[in-house]
Amino acid sequence: QALEALRTAAAEAVHLHGGIGITWEHESQLYVKRAAGDELMFGPAHRLRARAAERAEVFSPSGV
Repeated sequence: QALEALRTAAAEAVHLHGGIGITWEHESQLYVKRAAGDELMFGPAHRLRARAAERAEVFSPSGV
């Protein structure tokens, strides 16, 4: 959840500051780079959620 929230918040910040023309002068572009690096290091958020559900046995094989 944190990885997805970071990516969304950083993208919104860049969009906001890009609209007024100060994207590279603002630190928000560093958060976008950090979010991309975290996704490369840990994997995409959907795979992390699937792995957590598998380990917690959220979806049992018997369908119960």
